[in-house]
Amino acid sequence: MDSPDVAFWSDPRMPYVETRKACQSRICYKAHSHATFSIGAVDQGQSRFSSYLHTAVNIESGSIVSIPAYIEHSCNPLPDQAWSYQMMHLSLDWLTQLFEESIADRISSPIPELRPEIIKDPEIYQYFCQLNNMLFDTQRTILEKEQYLVEILNLVIFPSLQLEPLDEKSYLQQHLRDLVDILFQHESFLSLEQLSNQSGISRYAIIRLFKRNFGLTPHAFQLNLRINQARELLKKGKAVVDIAYDLGFTDQSHFHRVFKSLTGVTPRQYQNGF
Repeated sequence: MDSPDVAFWSDPRMPYVETRKACQSRICYKAHSHATFSIGAVDQGQSRFSSYLHTAVNIESGSIVSIPAYIEHSCNPLPDQAWSYQMMHLSLDWLTQLFEESIADRISSPIPELRPEIIKDPEIYQYFCQLNNMLFDTQRTILEKEQYLVEILNLVIFPSLQLEPLDEKSYLQQHLRDLVDILFQHESFLSLEQLSNQSGISRYAIIRLFKRNFGLTPHAFQLNLRINQARELLKKGKAVVDIAYDLGFTDQSHFHRVFKSLTGVTPRQYQNGF
């Protein structure tokens, strides 16, 4: 990799999990969201976690953070300090097979339905570290890794989560689902005017809907959507310049800048990690 401080693990035989380790990192992220259920752990130092659905708080070594899909958040080192952390991303489709239908529906919904959580339990932290180390271990077979992932998630990690539901938001909720469908179906970025014409609601109402439910503006939501798509294409080896063009970015420089601001690494560093 271009950066010795960040390591990634993923395997096409286990496409439903991606994980990273960062050591003594000073990288800061813009507020962003993932299309996955994410679990993070602080190994050293302190970080400032913030989300529109969670009070901003400092978290220290040994803390676990769960972040449901599509939840706006950021987690950055304190000023002039570095921190070490782990972050695991789990596919929603795969997770639905591990849980009862009532829980699976809330986890896999494209509209946020669960709050982020912070867990401070040394035992759970140790189990998560063991799981991540197993995934990075080149001496372990893919069958061992899959079995341990399922075991730890079911027996330790997810039973410790409260999976607290969000307050019901009835404000134009069906319109929001229609808008999300429109954005997923289009390959290019859409303006507020285009979204308004296709949904039949005002531009201001669209902004309110996205900020109230995602904590992001419609344009920021689209940027996150494209970057999440880019991550998958990079892992498959597609050229960076082609990804930038296919996903509707102005040019490769624009794509590079947005990707790094939301993931902490450049597209090339991310691709080389796999």
